[in-house]
Amino acid sequence: MKTLILALTMATVPLTPTLTPPALAWTPCDGGMECTTLTVPLDWQRPDGRKVTLAVGRLKATGPSQGTVLVNYGGPGAAGIEVMGGGILSPSSQPFDQLRQHMDIVTWDPRGYGLMGSRSTPVMDWSCLNSVPLHGMPQLPTSQAEFDQLAADVRTSADVCRQQDPALFDNMDTLTNAHDMEAIRRALGVAQLNLYMGSYGGVYGQTYADLYPNRVRTMVIDGSGDHSGDFDRSQDAIARDNVVRLQRFSAWCAADATCALHGQDVPKVVATALDDWSSKLAMTFRLVRGDRKDFPQLAADLAKAAAGDKSAFPHPSMVYPVSECHEWPTPRSFAALRATVARLGRIDPVLGAAGTMVPFTLACLDWPGPVDNPPRPLPVGLPPLLAVGSWGDFPATDRVVSRVPGSGSIYHDGAGHELYTTGNTCVIPLVDRYFLTGVPPKAVC
Repeated sequence: MKTLILALTMATVPLTPTLTPPALAWTPCDGGMECTTLTVPLDWQRPDGRKVTLAVGRLKATGPSQGTVLVNYGGPGAAGIEVMGGGILSPSSQPFDQLRQHMDIVTWDPRGYGLMGSRSTPVMDWSCLNSVPLHGMPQLPTSQAEFDQLAADVRTSADVCRQQDPALFDNMDTLTNAHDMEAIRRALGVAQLNLYMGSYGGVYGQTYADLYPNRVRTMVIDGSGDHSGDFDRSQDAIARDNVVRLQRFSAWCAADATCALHGQDVPKVVATALDDWSSKLAMTFRLVRGDRKDFPQLAADLAKAAAGDKSAFPHPSMVYPVSECHEWPTPRSFAALRATVARLGRIDPVLGAAGTMVPFTLACLDWPGPVDNPPRPLPVGLPPLLAVGSWGDFPATDRVVSRVPGSGSIYHDGAGHELYTTGNTCVIPLVDRYFLTGVPPKAVC
């Protein structure tokens, strides 16, 4: 691999030159990194008001630097310094080892979260979640009264945590983080960024590209959602993806006599055995994150569910959606929700709306503050992007980059999430070459 990377220094697309950097005080920190801090406005609409301090980490290029890669690991809120410096995602190797011979690798701890040893300040005290009425993914309301009660529970849950620091709570969203990314770029003194955006970081990347298109040189979106398409059509597409996922599982079961459901109508079994919202949610997660090696256990668990034991499909937990509620539209009424559920049920009669983002949007009913960063088309003129994903999370990621002419993709026909940073040895050199050359591949790993 070393020979390959060295050869790539003869880039076919010239890298953007750096500007004179400001005097950032870098000091040694975790995992051979350097760390510094950057003070930015708490509210970018009030630049002269209260400030927050972002912790920024860097794997400095070991050779002449040809550019900077800014990394976000998603979450949202994952502490970039701890993940990168501690090798949490790929403990056996640092995915950026070869790339940093030629580029600086920079990450940061997103504001407010305080998760995983985050060093940015101030942070929210999430012990507030111990007293909120909303636990786990919301159940699907079946009446106007249940819809109204869910909205009240959501608002109460948000207010319980928000009251400790309303201004910070209201400014932890993706739009704000995209402005933070631009502040990091300016502080680094580079004219353009190369972006590695993993998981929910892909929403950060799409938002940054919308706000600062001329500042994007390259962008890798690794296992992310679609924040640049029409929301309803995106949910329809996700429902179709779930039909394909279940068909893949069914085809395996039909061909493998060891399948516990071999010879049965698998979609019918799933629809009958998983007859409630919670178990359908759990089934969706297992289809998206699993693979053929997980199919035997999934089939066995479905057989038990058909016999009345659904313990292998528990009600999913929920990450508190303090950012997401600013970024995805919520149902405006119970009638609108019912119409959406019916539409998605026609596309996917087995999992329906439970397999889409509808459950997440229910956690945002009557959320304080507006949806100020809804999905919207990417601007014209972006450079070619690169989608990376496993068979479960590739489709939505690919839909994002396919809207940008000349973009490429790396498809992994197996399980996994954030394939580059979890050390996929096929994906890593292809992504590295794209960062160095600006030319995206079209590859299967």
